[in-house]
Amino acid sequence: MRLFADDLTATQIANISGVSRVTINSYLKKLRHQIARYCESQHPVSAPVVAYDSRHAEVHADHDGGDTLVAVKPEVDRIVKPVIFGICRLPDRLYTEILPDVSRPMIHAATRGRSVLETLDTTERLRRFNGVVDLGQYRLYRLGNSITDTLNGNPLMDDVDAFWGLTKHRLAKFKGLNRNTAYLHLKECEYRFNHRNEDLFAVLLELLKTYPLTLS
Repeated sequence: MRLFADDLTATQIANISGVSRVTINSYLKKLRHQIARYCESQHPVSAPVVAYDSRHAEVHADHDGGDTLVAVKPEVDRIVKPVIFGICRLPDRLYTEILPDVSRPMIHAATRGRSVLETLDTTERLRRFNGVVDLGQYRLYRLGNSITDTLNGNPLMDDVDAFWGLTKHRLAKFKGLNRNTAYLHLKECEYRFNHRNEDLFAVLLELLKTYPLTLS
């Protein structure tokens, strides 16, 4: 727990602790699931948990214990969609949400102020976010939401930029991600950012009082 709080990789934790990397990865995945549950409980708008179809991607374990996504040739009528998520900054917290129904052309249209999005529901959802990230291109798009871009005269995009900088740095350590674990790593980044001014080890211990790890 202490080494995880210090943001070490599974390989580093295994080398220090003497516990196998397979066991460490198992525990870290359980811990990330509990972090995600907590983040979901704090989200101001109920957001669905997105599970990706891994049949259209081939995953190779890298030497640091992460997963690298390597796209394989899809079926003729199937396309591997990019992982896109929104970032919303509210008064005391930053929230993220994976957007499976948002495409790159839709983001480009939104950043240009055009209302050519495919559905009204998606248009309304995008208006909640200060920024949207295309994880496949490692790019943050500013949406220019005039309602939430400032709060009490202070720009909110500064925090959004800082969060994306933290997230890029963390994801780079894993040299790519499995689409099926991208959500868990994103929520971990959200959790770390929102508690960046606290002792994360102590915060995690409090978290596990409400969301204890299961050993099975």
